Amino acid sequence: MDWVSRIKFNENSPLEVQGHENSWGFQRHHPKIMDSSHWHGHVEINYLFGCSADYLINGQKISVPEGKMIIFWASIPHQMIASEGNGEMVNIYIPLHAFLSWRFSDEFISEILHGEVLVADNLHLGDQLTTSMWENDLASKKLPLIMQVIDEIRNRIRRMSLEPYSTFNLSNTTELTDKKSIVSGLCHIEVILQYIADHYDQKITIDDVANITGLHPNYAMKLFHRVMKISIKQYINKLRLQHAQALLIDTNDAVLSIALQAGFGSISRFYDIFQREFDKTPQQFRNDIANAHDTTTAET
Repeated sequence: MDWVSRIKFNENSPLEVQGHENSWGFQRHHPKIMDSSHWHGHVEINYLFGCSADYLINGQKISVPEGKMIIFWASIPHQMIASEGNGEMVNIYIPLHAFLSWRFSDEFISEILHGEVLVADNLHLGDQLTTSMWENDLASKKLPLIMQVIDEIRNRIRRMSLEPYSTFNLSNTTELTDKKSIVSGLCHIEVILQYIADHYDQKITIDDVANITGLHPNYAMKLFHRVMKISIKQYINKLRLQHAQALLIDTNDAVLSIALQAGFGSISRFYDIFQREFDKTPQQFRNDIANAHDTTTAET
């Protein structure tokens, strides 16, 4: 749960993904003009506190006024080209598998995956204080607080999805500018991601994924890996692990029950994948959360 402070790229090839797609990220800084476009696999939030910014999104210029919250899929090439004001911005990087596991409305998700930039019509009075609290909580490196930050980010996005928001109509006015880029095949990727998000707690085969896109299974696997930098199988397991972590924290359900609820076919498979990913067993993870919570409660 070490969050990256910024997304790093290969200096010789700014479009090459070096973005730690499976890591969370948080950054507070003064807006910085970017020399070139880049992309990475996260869903990205930008808060503009006391400043405005102009972006190029897949070659199209958009202007975001001061005091806005925007959200977009950062796999679309993007670049900040201008900024005004002496304020600061906050960038939050959310792994796509986590974002899709939150199951917002189909319309909200589809707009983001089609390359749209969504703009909350207004910030809330507490947004700047809340992001400062998140920053402090992340700096503490206390797992219960970090999980709480994730819950609060999810709920802030959920509130945005329920309140009025605007778009720049990007998905309806432009074709993808680079057919050989990471975003080629985007429509197929969106279908695959949505299918996995809806069915990851069930048995999924490559043939299932290929059938819903009409693609050959081998091509579907290659396309997914080219865009997402992860295999379909690995991606499904990450959604299942995300679900299992939440159940280990929020419920007293038996580990076997959690394994089955999250879509793992057996307890042994669940233990193997969980321990390989987190270097601890599910029960050790649950114990660590409980112990860290008790320590935090004692300190307060």
